[in-house]
Amino acid sequence: MSVLITGGLGHVGSWVAYQLAKQGKQVIICDVAVSHFDRLGLEYLEEVRDKLVLESVDVLDYHAMFELFLRHQNELEGVIHGVSVIAGPDFQHRPFKNISINAMGTLNVLEVCRILGIKKIVNMSSGAVYGDAPGPQNEGTPYKATDLYGATKISGELYGMQYSDTFGMDVRNARLFFVYGPGKRPSTMHLVYQALFGPLEGLDNIQALNGADQALDWTHVHDTAAGIVKLFEKQRVTHRNFNISSGVSVDHLQIIDYVADMIGKRSNVQLGPGPFVVRGAPLDISLAQQELGFRPRYTDIREGLRDYWRWLVPT
Repeated sequence: MSVLITGGLGHVGSWVAYQLAKQGKQVIICDVAVSHFDRLGLEYLEEVRDKLVLESVDVLDYHAMFELFLRHQNELEGVIHGVSVIAGPDFQHRPFKNISINAMGTLNVLEVCRILGIKKIVNMSSGAVYGDAPGPQNEGTPYKATDLYGATKISGELYGMQYSDTFGMDVRNARLFFVYGPGKRPSTMHLVYQALFGPLEGLDNIQALNGADQALDWTHVHDTAAGIVKLFEKQRVTHRNFNISSGVSVDHLQIIDYVADMIGKRSNVQLGPGPFVVRGAPLDISLAQQELGFRPRYTDIREGLRDYWRWLVPT
């Protein structure tokens, strides 16, 4: 049997693909970036390349996606939906396009799966569904959208729950939070990410407008991917929504200090006042621990930073 991953060349999706392939599963990666796979720097996927099927598809192209899913229909164990425009200050600059990708893209996946009889779907959602509710937020914390990104994630979850109830599907929501680690270079990310993690790559003189007055639940990408895999592989679940994160808040200025201690110098990075995005932290991961056996490895971010550094600057 195979697992199909939309957005399978993204930061989280690529590690989900890697972990499933390492277990011996065939993984069908659906991603618009397939055409330049060799230039993405995802060297870890080369290790499992014989287990991967690469398919280029845009989740907003319903007909192309339907034809693609149809070709693989009889071999599919289920779908992991990971296509998403990430949260950040730029999301609101192109609202219609970004909302369409996150909300309509999710609806397209659900509808194709409904028609083709593909029952199991794990949707990569977000702790943004809790908005600025103070942490630790558990899965019973009410929805609260404090930005457009959060609204798209709430809508995606509601679509999935209604498809489950109406059509007998098994849609599960993995509520992820802020992810860092191998597979994404700080230099390709937003300024706050560059300020926090960029010195591990050798970046200097990073000046971000905000983020200093915030502690967030940063999760190593290996832990994020492991939680998604566990949610997908669980035969039966008694809940639909699961927080997948480190479960630990870390002050942004503390991260900068940790990185400086690690590399042995103070890089000229600076965060301006206020929060990066309006979020409470951390997420309460006790449900995922109890029901899925999820155990994040990098609850001490210093260990995660060392692993990230090794990937960024291999010896």
